[in-house]
Amino acid sequence: MALAIPKNALAACASPGKPVTISQAQYGPDTTFEALDAYLPAGTSSEPLILFVHGGRWTSGDKAQYRELGQTYAACGIAFAALNYHLAPAHADAQAGDVDKAVKWALDNAAVKGYARTKIFLMGHGAGAELASLAALDPKLMSDGGVPARSIAGVIALDSLVYDPSHSASAAAANPNHFSSFVAAFGSDPAQWKQYDCSQFVKGGEPPFLVVHGVDDYLASAAESADFVDALTRAHDKVSYLEPAGSDFSGVLVNMVRSPNDPVLAAVVRFVNGP
Repeated sequence: MALAIPKNALAACASPGKPVTISQAQYGPDTTFEALDAYLPAGTSSEPLILFVHGGRWTSGDKAQYRELGQTYAACGIAFAALNYHLAPAHADAQAGDVDKAVKWALDNAAVKGYARTKIFLMGHGAGAELASLAALDPKLMSDGGVPARSIAGVIALDSLVYDPSHSASAAAANPNHFSSFVAAFGSDPAQWKQYDCSQFVKGGEPPFLVVHGVDDYLASAAESADFVDALTRAHDKVSYLEPAGSDFSGVLVNMVRSPNDPVLAAVVRFVNGP
């Protein structure tokens, strides 16, 4: 199915305006939650692939909301797949594992779809940034999902609500909305939240990270992103940190589609295409 191309954001692309096609696929047997929408640039091969993990406080959200974002990246010559995954609280323990199942699907289907098997990136927004990071860092999750080590080329984490839930329990308790979301995703006992901490798996040798926090985002804490960047930096991992002005929590995504020369879109294009 051919799609119209959002023109404003194409100024950030090196080779803008490629035709875009969309296809749907399943990375597991559940037709609702183990499904993805793939946006593929036509007439190219060996391009990077971004697997996008949506936000929604771990309890809501759907891949269909990110059609324009998928179009934008495919029009830049970058394959893009928006994922569904099982939602909390019923399936909280399955969420990051679902992301790794999608990575396995992407590895297995690279030759058929035409993107590069060695250039598979995870991108997450809000709660999805935590899930994408955990999926890329936890070796057991990767092994259980059938993902070989070093198969994920990099992670783009956008305005995460949290990276280390156990470190943020006290702060979350002071915010009823945050705390209810954390309980849904991580369980009712904050003492058990450590298993979901991303930084515990940062020991050096992790994939490169691009961490983004909008300057005007008052929903997610800038300290969460800064502390996670510090953990990656101390481990001598490759990490870039971007704080775009004029972007709140939703605006980080919206501006990639709507704003000419958006700095986040430009940074992501550089990140996945390499030097």
